[in-house]
Amino acid sequence: MGLFSRAPKGDLNLNYDAIAGYAVGWLPYSENAIQLAFPHLTVSLATILDYNRGTTDGFALFDADQTEPVLCIAKDGDSGYAFSVSAHNRQALILGKYRIDETVLGDFRDDHMDSADFWVDGSKIVVMGGMREHGAAYTARHMFLPPADWTGDLRKAGADVWRTCVLSETRFFVSGQRIRPTDDIDTAGGVKLVKKHRGQARQPLQPGPNRGGGDPIKLLLQGLYSSKEAQKAYLKLADIIVYNAGIAATKARIKTVFENHEAPDDVALRLSEMYNEERETVFMVPLDWTAEPSDLANRITCALGDEAVPLPVVENRSVAEDGVFAVYAKSLQDAGFDLWSLDTQSDTHCLFVARKKDRKRIAKLLIPTQAAACVFA
Repeated sequence: MGLFSRAPKGDLNLNYDAIAGYAVGWLPYSENAIQLAFPHLTVSLATILDYNRGTTDGFALFDADQTEPVLCIAKDGDSGYAFSVSAHNRQALILGKYRIDETVLGDFRDDHMDSADFWVDGSKIVVMGGMREHGAAYTARHMFLPPADWTGDLRKAGADVWRTCVLSETRFFVSGQRIRPTDDIDTAGGVKLVKKHRGQARQPLQPGPNRGGGDPIKLLLQGLYSSKEAQKAYLKLADIIVYNAGIAATKARIKTVFENHEAPDDVALRLSEMYNEERETVFMVPLDWTAEPSDLANRITCALGDEAVPLPVVENRSVAEDGVFAVYAKSLQDAGFDLWSLDTQSDTHCLFVARKKDRKRIAKLLIPTQAAACVFA
């Protein structure tokens, strides 16, 4: 057990290799053992929040603020070990930089993240991390609640709402059966174990699962992705955006793409490649990153069809140079159109033209496709 030492701002840090200074993966459940493990905090018996947001008997640990506990410890049945250590207010620092009731999901990153999902009724978001087989001493559950004025199922809300959900609890699970020194332990044995490991140094934290690059939003989107819903969205998009091809033929090609591809990036790339022998624009405008600005102007003009929009002459050698897309986007917006970009995770630019009045509608339709898209400003 590494003894607690305060950070410059006096923060109580909870991490996967140490919880407020306690660096051993198991924790005996008795007042004396817990007081030895956390000598910098005051330990008291209390009624605390349990795993499912009800209440249970446990220990509350107080720092300078005696009105609310900085940590709460729940027991694991009659084993003599603790089940979890949790934080419910901003006194504790989570993963070195986050705070309860302050950090929003859009700012939260966890290199040891294993999963992100919705509570069974869609009322909150649960982020899990720190799988032991990847080297972390503890596993953790981070709970995020929507803003007070939000009502409804978060699964139907979209990423913009998810990003505003606020961290409401972090719970670190301790004393897993595979890492306990013994299956069960009594009060005296627990105190003896803590004393024995008092000088144990914390082990360097090994890389964790890091799913989704540590970004919970990515995992939430992946979990909700449905190729059926994505296809429906693209078919509706075909009724809205501007292109010089038959709508029925375009929709038929979209369905063909989905017969052979399902992953969001694969679908977006294949849709960007759809065109007929005359290279008339069909749905999207594919453009290699080395293309000249005149190629982009020609493709936009082709997509617009009978909608005549004067486009500038740009002397740059490649569309990849800074500001090229913005120049054309400005001319289109002056005429009431937007120039959109769809990320295909490739060297090919995937563009499409739409009316400015449809911007919000298109952005909503793109959510189930999980294709990253933006409007050139």
